[in-house]
Amino acid sequence: MSAYENVFAGKLRLKGKALDARTGGVGKKKKHKKQYDQISHAVGYELKGGNDEQSMDLIGVDSEKERTQNDDRLTPAERRYLECWKKIDIQRLAKAANKSHRDRIQEFNHYLANLSEHYDIPKVGPG
Repeated sequence: MSAYENVFAGKLRLKGKALDARTGGVGKKKKHKKQYDQISHAVGYELKGGNDEQSMDLIGVDSEKERTQNDDRLTPAERRYLECWKKIDIQRLAKAANKSHRDRIQEFNHYLANLSEHYDIPKVGPG
C-alpha cells in the first residue's frame, strides 16, 4: 500500500471536461450596435422636444410582446418603478450625448482641481 495510490495523473479537468478555446470554452462578448443605434435615435428625438412615451417607443423597450409578458407578473408599483427608471435612464443618456469628449475632460479636470488634497500631511501642532 503506497501513499500515492489514490492520486490521478493527467490534465486538470474542471467539472469533468477540459477547457479548450477552440471548442468554445471561453469566448468574447459581442457588442450590440443595434441597441445603441435605437437609444441614440430616441435621445435625438427627445432633444428635439419629443414626448417621453414616443421616445420610449422608438427605443423598442415597450414593445407589445414585452408588455404582455411583463404585465402578468408585475405589480402596479413595479410597473411604475420600471417606467420611471427607463425615463431617468433616457434623460441620463441624453445629457451624456450632449457633451463632447473635450468638454468631459475639461469638466473632469475642473473637478480634480477643486478637490482637497487628501494626501497632504496636516500640520498638527508644535513638535
